[in-house]
This record gives sequence, C-alpha cells and structure tokens, in this order.
Amino acid sequence: MLPFSSPLLRRFDRWAGPALAVAALGLLLLETRRPLRRRIRPRPERWLRNALVAAPSLPAMRLTLLPAMVGLAKAWAPRRPVLARLPAPLRLVAEVLLLDYLGYTWHRLLHAPLLWRLHRVHHSDLDMDLTTAWRFHFGEMLASIPWRAGLPALLGVRPATVLGFEAVFEACTAFHHSNWRLPFAVEHQLVRVLVTPRTHGIHHSQVQRETDSNFGVVLTLWDRLHRTLRLNVPQQALTIGVPAYPEAAEMTFPRLLALPLEPLEPWARPDGSVPARPEPTGLLHELVP
Repeated sequence: MLPFSSPLLRRFDRWAGPALAVAALGLLLLETRRPLRRRIRPRPERWLRNALVAAPSLPAMRLTLLPAMVGLAKAWAPRRPVLARLPAPLRLVAEVLLLDYLGYTWHRLLHAPLLWRLHRVHHSDLDMDLTTAWRFHFGEMLASIPWRAGLPALLGVRPATVLGFEAVFEACTAFHHSNWRLPFAVEHQLVRVLVTPRTHGIHHSQVQRETDSNFGVVLTLWDRLHRTLRLNVPQQALTIGVPAYPEAAEMTFPRLLALPLEPLEPWARPDGSVPARPEPTGLLHELVP
C-alpha cells in the first residue's frame, strides 16, 4: 500500500506546495517583465493547453510518484547500510548528489526512443515559459516511478531526503523553464553550478545536437562530467519545439494525450528538411547573451 497521507507527505503538502506556488508566481512576474525569448504563440492559447496537460499529470505525481518515493524508501532504505555509515552531513550531501544524478540520467533516458514517445509531449511546446515546466504527460510521471522512487530506495536514500529534494527538483524545473532574462553577468556565474533558463532553452531547440545536450535538472555538474553541456547558442537564434510538430493548431489536448501511441517521427520538419545551424565558434561551455 502506498502511504498517500503519511506525515512526510502531509508536511510536503503544507509547506512545499505553498512555497512552490509562491515561487511560480514570482517567476511568472519576472518572465513577464524581463522576457528572455520572443514569444511565437499567444499566451492564452498555450497556457490553456499546458494547463489541460498538467491537469492529470500533477495529480498523478502526488498520488503515485510521491507516495512511492516515501513508501519504497521506508521499506528498502534501512536495509541498505552503505550511506548510513557516513557522518550525517556527508550522508545528506551524498544523497542529494545521488538524487540529482538520477534526475540527470532519467532525463537522458527520456530522449531514448521508447520514453521519447511520452517526453515529446513536453518538447512539442513551440514556446518555453513557466507553464512548460508542467506540460508533462501523466504517463511520464508513472513511468518515472521505478527510476526516481525505486532506485533511491534501493541505494539507501532516506524518505525525508527524497521528498525534500523533490521540492528542490520542482522549484529548479520551474526556474529553468521560465522565460526570465536574468542579468547576463549573474547567469554567467550561476551556470557554473545551476541549470539556468538560457541553458535549458538550448535543450528545447529544434536543432537535434542542441536538444541532445543540457540534461541536468539542478546542477550542471553532470553535463560537465558527461560532456553534454552546451552554452554557446544565443537565445534569439533558437527555434523552440520538435520539428515534426510545427503547427500549434494540430497539437490539441486530445492529440497530446494520445501522442505516446503515435509512431515515432524522424527528427525533421513535415517537408523532410532538418533544422540545422553552423557550429558556433568558441567553446561549447561559453555562455552567450
């Protein structure tokens, strides 16, 4: 039985839920006042569609993924003594790094053919802003349970750490999907550690080699270690979305729900052309305005 209303989950609902809502409101105001990229589609059209996709997805997360994180960690983590041997501060750091690395590796798996069926619902948004952070197919939430709940439990991560990190994970997802233009000097320093809006904007590019980069969720550390970090593409040069789905009118809510059942499309526009860009000069790790 999943612990749908354990004390940890009630605490998450009481504190993390409102804190994430306040953070989202702040990001909405910031991206409205200081937009990073030009909008392609009208906000009301996209926001309604993204809200409809999120309507089953967010409850699926609360009713399945979060209880699984707590329940499996309670059942399995005490039997995995390796992390328990570490001093308390080191154990917390090790658990957080492990959880963030699992987030990075899960994101890379989402771009493999089987899971891309689900994840392309998220990437098919033709603009990217705060609401894109909630545009995930509910099936993706269910599919993530073995990796994001089962593996941490098997590796001995404590329930409180898993749930606390999930709040950070959600806040960072909202932050780096936002269309907020941070001061360039600030983001240039911040990206040394954290995934930022410019970084993740490149990941949503229609140029495939750019989409196949910047998989980090919280830390840029894993992209650096795996050589998947790319920071040298100007935001105004980006075309957001999946090239096979260029028409917003065709990506209705019913179609987005059914999209995982459709055949996989080649990474090309409907006319067969492939989005490309000359490799920019300079280092791949050089953030540009």
